[in-house]
Amino acid sequence: MTNRSRKSLPRWAPAALAAALALGGCALPKVAPPAVPPPVSAAPLPGTPAAAWLWSPQLESAGSRLRSALLGSGADVSQTSDQRLWISLPADSSFAAGRPAVSPAAGAWLDQIAASLRALPRAEVQIVGPTDARGGAALAVDRAASARDWMVMRGVPARRMAVSGQAPRARTGGDGRLDILIGERIAP
Repeated sequence: MTNRSRKSLPRWAPAALAAALALGGCALPKVAPPAVPPPVSAAPLPGTPAAAWLWSPQLESAGSRLRSALLGSGADVSQTSDQRLWISLPADSSFAAGRPAVSPAAGAWLDQIAASLRALPRAEVQIVGPTDARGGAALAVDRAASARDWMVMRGVPARRMAVSGQAPRARTGGDGRLDILIGERIAP
């Protein structure tokens, strides 16, 4: 086959193919959303139908940045099937046993999340605190409130965040998670 008979690709084609392959590798995994207890904050988020969330390029970008920033921390960052960003932090590294105060490690993680939330002005957040063997549902709500307060101190408006707590389970501690769900509503 001669060079003249071979069809040439446009100049942009190799770059477009490389970009598509790179972005495909960075896509967040889709998972089923967790069973989230109803918010219990002073200003809870309104009830949200299952199809009320929109996965935007900004949310995708925030998720990719958070996945990189939290790499090696034990955090999971994924996209829920209802189009929200789900960040799940290990409770045993986030809180001392039986205590609601955020640990220094979790503070660094929450700083990263707060920075992403400041860049997502339409995002609504639900924080679900974990319980442990030493504390019940009240501890779980207090832990979620501590995480919210940490991010409020870093410039995220409290009115955009609601807190709730996991129900106590027959667990031996160490396997709880601080779950943070971030979503942007579909415009009416």
